[in-house]
Amino acid sequence: MQTAISTPWLTGALLLVMPSVLVLSALPSVRPTRQSALGTRYRVRWAAIVALLGALAGDIGYFLGSQTSLEIFKITLPGLGFALPLSVAVNGLTMVLATLVSFVIVMITQYSVEYLDGDPHQARFFRLLAFTGGFFLLVVVSGNIGLFTLGIIATGFSLNKLLKFYNTHPKAIMAAHKKSIFTRTADLFLVGASALIGSHVGSLQFDALRQFVAHATEIPFALQIAAWLIIGAVILKSAHFPFQGWLIQVMEAPTPVSALMHAGVVYSGAIIALRTTSLLVRVSDALLFLGIMGLATVVIASLAMTTQTAVKSMLAWSTTAQLGFMSLELGLGLFPLALLHLIGHSLYKAHAFLSSGSVPDQLRQVPPGGKKIPSMTSWVMAVVLGLIISGGGAWVFGDDPLKDPTWMALVVIIAVAVSQILIKGFQFDAIIDRFVAFLVAVSMGFTYLILHTLFVWGFTRDMTEAMMPITTPYLWLLGLSMASFLILSWLQGPGRALLPQKIQLVLFTHLYNGLYVDVWVERISHRFWSERVGVELPRKNLAVESLQSIARNQDAFGQSGGVQ
Repeated sequence: MQTAISTPWLTGALLLVMPSVLVLSALPSVRPTRQSALGTRYRVRWAAIVALLGALAGDIGYFLGSQTSLEIFKITLPGLGFALPLSVAVNGLTMVLATLVSFVIVMITQYSVEYLDGDPHQARFFRLLAFTGGFFLLVVVSGNIGLFTLGIIATGFSLNKLLKFYNTHPKAIMAAHKKSIFTRTADLFLVGASALIGSHVGSLQFDALRQFVAHATEIPFALQIAAWLIIGAVILKSAHFPFQGWLIQVMEAPTPVSALMHAGVVYSGAIIALRTTSLLVRVSDALLFLGIMGLATVVIASLAMTTQTAVKSMLAWSTTAQLGFMSLELGLGLFPLALLHLIGHSLYKAHAFLSSGSVPDQLRQVPPGGKKIPSMTSWVMAVVLGLIISGGGAWVFGDDPLKDPTWMALVVIIAVAVSQILIKGFQFDAIIDRFVAFLVAVSMGFTYLILHTLFVWGFTRDMTEAMMPITTPYLWLLGLSMASFLILSWLQGPGRALLPQKIQLVLFTHLYNGLYVDVWVERISHRFWSERVGVELPRKNLAVESLQSIARNQDAFGQSGGVQ
């Protein structure tokens, strides 16, 4: 039997300590000396560890019954009719996100010690890292959308300084400026949404918004506008196509900054969507639009990722695809799956960036000739088996995918993931190896379903109280999503051998350059900041010219009767 501890506000106090200790560790001024650098990184390292310990202690307190949200004081906003409270939300979502973010910050801080050892500006780096991490933790634990927005704005400014840490890298500085165009616009959207919510609900608290929406028979027009503004902020913060260019180009920043960006801060869009699901499900058109943008981003970024030759660029496109995937899950109302996806991908991406230097050594172990292309037969068998495994798993958990469209989407997503393991298993010669691959696929599918169920009951119970309405547009998005995932799986499998070479060449050329949509952003940025960073106007990538030259040579070779 669970017994509540005597101080119900203890967990909230621990959550408030986490961002505070990091920000305080960055306040002392720094000097470009070895002693100042050692002192700064010592403070920041221990502040990050204290924040993680605070998160773990908060988790224990939460499960022991200390689940009361904490409000310290309120700042009255004259003429607006509502106040801005300093409040911390204590629920399953904030607890798991606070633990995740603090753990990632510890990983990045520890890595940065060795990465920047000897750098004359490392004290400034650790100070900015502490500010960014502290403000982002404030975003995660905030109890109201006003404090969330202030934390987002502060995080953006400090992260922008980190992205421009090496001021001798013009491309990194330009990428930071391009990012600021979208992030400042998203910040304005969030400020507008906060003002509309505060004026119509009478409070900025997330709990007050949820209660207001739950008792409202019809959502006021102002709150509908607020929902659309939130969706706009999610799209811009999550670097969805066609706004993804800055995320691809921030690779010039130090590796720890890339890891912090791709493993944490870039998920702020998904986090605000998760915090406001009660409103978004009542304005379902806005949520469906987010799903459409997410699906388009998944398709384009997944294909563009396969054309990249640089390790960091490939990881960046991968992040873009995963962010689109999360938005698709949110648009389909799969909130627990989106949170599970966020946690898993955040940990993976932090590890991937911090170990990116070892990728060339791993590539040397790939046998000559590259990976085998699966046959059409093996691909079909893998997909069918994947559907059987995931559908059977859903049935074991007491759900019928044929009657519940959201479970149908979940089954197809898991089936495509499981099929990738089965495809690799079919390429083994030994029967025992194929059987082991089958067991791994089954265990992975069931593990995903188990974790999904745990997240529904443990961390996202508030979000699943209001479900997405099953409308005709929803079913269209669902069907289009399932078809898109199957097509992507085919293109990355037997499609590589079945598609004509000319079509592959055209796709490679345009996808390698991100369909050129970032050129207009580059030109706008160049207009305002070119004198400061000294970069040239964007021109067509040299890869385009070389690939077109290859195409012309192949045409000439084929017309001359040569054997291809």
